[in-house]
Amino acid sequence: MWQAIGISGGLALVTAPLTWGLQPFGPGIAPALVELWQVFTTQGLNAVLTDSRWHPFGLAGITLGLLLFGHLFLVLIHTAYRTFRQRKKHREFVEILAASVKEEHGLNQAVSSGTRILPVEHPLAYCLPAINQPLTVVSQGLLEELTPDELAAVLAHESAHLTQRHDLLRLAFEAWHKAAPWFPATGVAVQEVTELTEIMADDSALVDHNRNDLTAALAFTAHEPGDQPASNAQRATAADSEVASRRIRRLTDPEKPLGSCKVGLVIITAGLLVTVPAAISLI
Repeated sequence: MWQAIGISGGLALVTAPLTWGLQPFGPGIAPALVELWQVFTTQGLNAVLTDSRWHPFGLAGITLGLLLFGHLFLVLIHTAYRTFRQRKKHREFVEILAASVKEEHGLNQAVSSGTRILPVEHPLAYCLPAINQPLTVVSQGLLEELTPDELAAVLAHESAHLTQRHDLLRLAFEAWHKAAPWFPATGVAVQEVTELTEIMADDSALVDHNRNDLTAALAFTAHEPGDQPASNAQRATAADSEVASRRIRRLTDPEKPLGSCKVGLVIITAGLLVTVPAAISLI
């Protein structure tokens, strides 16, 4: 649903001024472009540029729409570049500090070679996504607090983040928020999607691990940063605490899953959120 809201919001932001600017040539973007193409093919480019139907405010609307599209695209590229660059630097930092995974850590079969241990007392568990060899990072303090079963549940949670590429979901919404911070829905979307990806990872971990083990582990990693650097993890906020509290309540008192009818309604609503605005502006 949030993905549909994001796509719909981006489309509306770009196509609204374009539709308004092209209105003299057709009821929607597609008919207007067809009309302009016909003028171009029959009378040439000069006829398109000097067409009497052009209006200064219409040209301003088209310019605004194109600028907004470029802004959204460039912010997405910049956010992705900056995120991947910071993640690379953080990975190098982790590789320097992390100890090799060995039997003497008491991990046995619970971890793989993709796990790194930070020699810090603060309980940390997060992941560093990558195309090749993503990493799960845990702290020595966390290893000392958790039982092997609880640790396995935490690692399964982080593994779900990596295999389902929740970082890409978050990246898109973070870019959307940076591109339009004045739009209240973008900030809400970032918070909600972040919480939902944590819930998805919890559900994946519960497939093979005990609910009590995951709940107990969450109490020690209540401010985990997902795929964010450890320095961010230590700056826990009230919002982080609230998300952790909701996750714990959900684990200790699980709600009844939505029925097939409600799930279908959600899917239909999400589809309409994308198709209706697009159809109105394009057709």
